[in-house]
Amino acid sequence: MKTVAAISFRDNHSISMDVDAVSHVEISAPIQLEDGSWCAELLVRSGNGTIALQLTAASPGHLQVRPQGLE
Repeated sequence: MKTVAAISFRDNHSISMDVDAVSHVEISAPIQLEDGSWCAELLVRSGNGTIALQLTAASPGHLQVRPQGLE
């Protein structure tokens, strides 16, 4: 078996994930749920498969991906 992703929880309750051979990342369009919240799916595609994260938020604006500057 080959490890393709590693996820760890940090002391401050954040998640760290390492994924090998990433080809691209995409997010679905937000859709509103019956309770008024919003959801979207974040997909990380790699040469080894796809990781899907189902996200929920109070508004669709919170589910937008914003690029960060290169460090």
